[in-house]
Amino acid sequence: MENQDRDEMHSCVIKLRVNPQKRREKVYIGCGAGFGGDRSLAALKLLQRVKELNYLVLECLAERTLAERYQVMVSGGDGYDSRISDWMSLLLPLAMERRICIITNMGAMDPCGAQEKVLEIAGSLGLRVSVAVAHEVIDTKSGILDHVKGPEKSYLSEGGVSTYLGAAPIVECLEKYQADVIITSRVADAALFLAPMVYELGWNWDDLKQLAQGSLAGHLLECGCQLTGGYFMHPGDKYRDISFPQLLDLSLPYAEISYDGNVCVAKAEGSGGVLNAYTCAEQLLYEVGNPSAYVTPDVIIDLQDVTFHPLCSSKVLCTGAKPSAALVPDKLLQLVPKDCGWKGWGEISYGGYECIKRAKAAEFLVRSWMEEVFPGVNHHILSYIIGLDSVKATNIDDSASWWKASEDIRLRMDGLFELREHAIQFAREFTALYTNGPAGGGGISTGHKKEIVLEKQLSRS
Repeated sequence: MENQDRDEMHSCVIKLRVNPQKRREKVYIGCGAGFGGDRSLAALKLLQRVKELNYLVLECLAERTLAERYQVMVSGGDGYDSRISDWMSLLLPLAMERRICIITNMGAMDPCGAQEKVLEIAGSLGLRVSVAVAHEVIDTKSGILDHVKGPEKSYLSEGGVSTYLGAAPIVECLEKYQADVIITSRVADAALFLAPMVYELGWNWDDLKQLAQGSLAGHLLECGCQLTGGYFMHPGDKYRDISFPQLLDLSLPYAEISYDGNVCVAKAEGSGGVLNAYTCAEQLLYEVGNPSAYVTPDVIIDLQDVTFHPLCSSKVLCTGAKPSAALVPDKLLQLVPKDCGWKGWGEISYGGYECIKRAKAAEFLVRSWMEEVFPGVNHHILSYIIGLDSVKATNIDDSASWWKASEDIRLRMDGLFELREHAIQFAREFTALYTNGPAGGGGISTGHKKEIVLEKQLSRS
C-alpha cells in the first residue's frame, strides 16, 4: 500500500500536456455507480461480465450529498462517503486482479480521509494498493484555486467551498502514479470519465473535438443504469414496457472510446434492461440547460447534432458532439455552503371515508398549535397531501370528484425555521395528533435537522 505525495500542490490553470503518449487504441470505461445510493452488487456484476474494462468510475456525489457530508463533517464526523468501505471491500479484490483502476468522487469534503480508509480496507484484504488523491484548496489571501494530490486534511477548502474541477488533476494522478484507485473531491461528473480517455488515448487539452465526444460519453455514463433502462420502464407504453425479470437484471453501462473520438456506449451482453436511442436521448438531455452550450470544466459542448445509431441490442454508436463557439469556460462553478436555519417535518396517514378532510383538519390543528407557542411562524410551514396534490401536476379544487375517491393519503408538513427550538416544537406538535387530532390517523414520523444548502457561484480564477 502506498500514500502518494503528501505535500504536492499544483495550479489549476490547465497547461498543455508535453508529448502525451497514446497507450491504447481504445479504452473501455465502466460506470459502477450513478449516485450515492446506487447498488454495489451491480458494479461487481459489471466487473464480472465485461472482461474488456480498463476503468471503473463510481460517481457518488451530488450537490445534495455534498451538503450532507459537509454537515456531518462540521459536526465531527467523516467528510467522505460513509459507504466507501463497503464499496471497496466488495470491488477491490476483482479490480486489482483484473488491473482495473477505480476512480471515484466518494472523497466529497475529505478525500484524504477517504484515501486513508481505502488503504485500511486494502490492508485488511491483504492487497497492496496505490491510492492517489485529486482535490482542491483555496488560498484565501489570493483567491487562487489549486488542485492537490496528497492526504493532508489542512488542504481542505476554507469554509466548505467546493469547486467543480475538470479532468486534469485525475490525469496527473494517472501520469505520475499509475494509481489503482483515485479519490477526488467535487469533480464534474463527465470529467471523471474523460480523464482516463485523455490519459490512455494521448489526447491533449486543445483536442477539443475529442474532448467534446469524450465528455459526451461521460455524460451518458454518469447516471449509471439510467442509460440502460433504469428510470425508463413504463407499463403500457410499448416503447418503454420492460418485464420485471428484465428490470431486475439491468446492466450498468460502459463505453468504448477510440483515439479519434469514436464513442460506443454498451451494456453487458445478455443482460436485461434496454439500451437504445430512446434511453440515450433521455440521458443526453438530463440536467442540460442549453444543448448548444453544455458547460463542463474541460470543454463547452454543442449537443444539437448528437445522434444515436444502435449497432445491436447492447451497443449504440454516439456521434455529433462538438465544441461550442465558446470552446472552454473562463471560470469554474463553485458551491458555497449557506446556513438556511432548522428544518422540521412530520407525516401522518389517513384512509377511508373523508380522509382528505381529516388530513386538512390535522394540518389546521398543527398550524394553530404552533401559532399558540410561537406566533408568526406559520408562514415558514409548507403542507401538501401525498396521493392528492404532492406532485402539483394538476390544479386541485374542493369540488374535484376524485377527492372523494381517494382512500389512502398521507399528510406531509415541512417547516424551515430560524431557531432549532421552533423545529423541535413543530415535531412535538405534529406528534400530538395521535391523541388530539381527527380520527384514524397513524404512521406518524417526524424529525428535525440543521439545513445547509450549497449555493452556486463562479470562481474568481
